[in-house]
Amino acid sequence: MSPRRSDPLALVLVLGGALLLAAKGIFAKLLYANGVQLEALLVTRAVLSLPFIWGWALWRNELPRVFAAPRSVWILAALGGLAGYYVGTWFDFRALQLIDASLERALLFTYPAIVVFARALLRAERPARRELLAALTTFIGVGLAVGGFDAGLWAANARGACYVLIAAATFAAYLLTNEHVGRLLGSVGFLVVAATAAALGLSVHFLVTSGPVALFALDRYDWALLVVMTVFTNVMPLFMLSAGIGRIGAARAAILTSVGPPATLAMAWFGLDERLEVMQIVGALTIVVGIVILEVGRSAPARA
Repeated sequence: MSPRRSDPLALVLVLGGALLLAAKGIFAKLLYANGVQLEALLVTRAVLSLPFIWGWALWRNELPRVFAAPRSVWILAALGGLAGYYVGTWFDFRALQLIDASLERALLFTYPAIVVFARALLRAERPARRELLAALTTFIGVGLAVGGFDAGLWAANARGACYVLIAAATFAAYLLTNEHVGRLLGSVGFLVVAATAAALGLSVHFLVTSGPVALFALDRYDWALLVVMTVFTNVMPLFMLSAGIGRIGAARAAILTSVGPPATLAMAWFGLDERLEVMQIVGALTIVVGIVILEVGRSAPARA
């Protein structure tokens, strides 16, 4: 099925998933403040997600389609999951130990432009002017939201910023793999393979670096936060974004999720006492403008 330009349900799915994902950094910061280790957080979050993902696939009767897919499709989906939800997630959550949640979310949103230009490169075609303008506007908004041209701020956050940019690149790779392989596995089937591969990768990483003893240090508060975080900032957004991408394509979905930075900026302001600067507010509004540029007047039929 070709991506559709006008699809209200897809817009709800993608924007809703992006808003839920925007709260991820808030939960991570709360868990770090309570002494939870990075690897323990990641593996618990990934493993707790699997019953929901497999259960949904079973309820939707998607597993036969997954098992019938060629091995090469499995491998591609697994590589996409390892890139986005193992490598990318590790770098992203490591960055949250170094920089503010609002800055992390803003930097992560370099990936819409990465998706747009990578997709064009793979297809040997020029991106549409509307996509170019939306991506450019989004990049300008990201730069302003980070802090403009404050050299001291960039120097203080250089390491964490590099980690987030790596995460952005791997998430772009995940989105493009989803768009390609999801046509054969289905959005749910792709998620099953990708999430399972990532959980296995994170489990091995956890056993090698920390060991299971780290889980015994978690108290009831930690477990409660982890469960809420897993369901509402991981499982539900994955379902919503995966379905939305299948309806409108990776490039448009990636740019639509740019609503995440201003949402995280607001959440961090109220939840973590991270104060918004005027320039950050301007940047957040600029990101929203990028979404408007992409969406206004998109009723024309989509290209095959």
